Amino acid sequence: MPTLSVNWAQAALEAVRHIGVVGVVGVGAERNRIGPQWAGVKPFALASAGQFRPSAPLPITSQGFLDQAKHVVAVQDGLNVRQKVTAEYWADGPSSELPPGHWELFAAIVSARDSHTLEQDVKMFFALANAIHDAAIAVWECKRHDDHVRPVTAIRHLFRGKRIRGWTGTTEATIDGEAWRPYQVSTFPTPPFPEFVSGHSGFSAAAAEVLRRYTGSDAFGGSYTQPGPLRVEPGLASAAGTTLSWRTFSAAADEAGESRLYGGIHFYEGNAAGLALGRKVGALAFERAQAHWSGRP
Repeated sequence: MPTLSVNWAQAALEAVRHIGVVGVVGVGAERNRIGPQWAGVKPFALASAGQFRPSAPLPITSQGFLDQAKHVVAVQDGLNVRQKVTAEYWADGPSSELPPGHWELFAAIVSARDSHTLEQDVKMFFALANAIHDAAIAVWECKRHDDHVRPVTAIRHLFRGKRIRGWTGTTEATIDGEAWRPYQVSTFPTPPFPEFVSGHSGFSAAAAEVLRRYTGSDAFGGSYTQPGPLRVEPGLASAAGTTLSWRTFSAAADEAGESRLYGGIHFYEGNAAGLALGRKVGALAFERAQAHWSGRP
């Protein structure tokens, strides 16, 4: 990894100009942000949208932020096959079930695994859907409040004029810093809304907390086997047959968060804060849902 000059902080400040339109969808192309109204949606269990808002992310002119950017570059350069499958499996981009739907599908697995009655399913999906709903409110409130830059924007500015290792769209190679791109399909390399906190992490941790509490155990036992080539990297023949497995709900949530690091979508801080936020939201939403079906005020 090249050493940056003392002028890197000024380059970082330039990135601020791009934070308002953070969804880079191709070289020279941007999209307006999605979902800024979510912070104003009425929650199910939260007292307010910002009830569990974490501390602000690292300032973009800090050494810690630079270290996080270096970390994303290094992680993507060193991706193994399993990590690439992980990044694509959890991507849940346009025309998919999206992260909330992903966990509803996991709940369907739990229902079949545990031979649920209709009443059990009604309770489980009621708690799960409302926890995910409140996670969306809490996460998007953070995104709007902190308005934090995505890796693709920060890295292109911080490493401008430098030669670094990165994904070219077909392979990993030494590239110009301003050409760095996430390990994602070319049609949707980065979501068009701020980075902090990670939505995948918030949704997943909230859902995992509900499923853990409802079933009385963190045990999950779910798995996924990659059926063929990756959409991101069709030439990676060894991806087919790679299996991801999750012994616990918590492990699945953690992997969902990590996948965004592998895919170059989030910084470590956005993932960690999103997971912590999601767990708090999930716990509160489950308690409220349980109060409803138990007849408590």
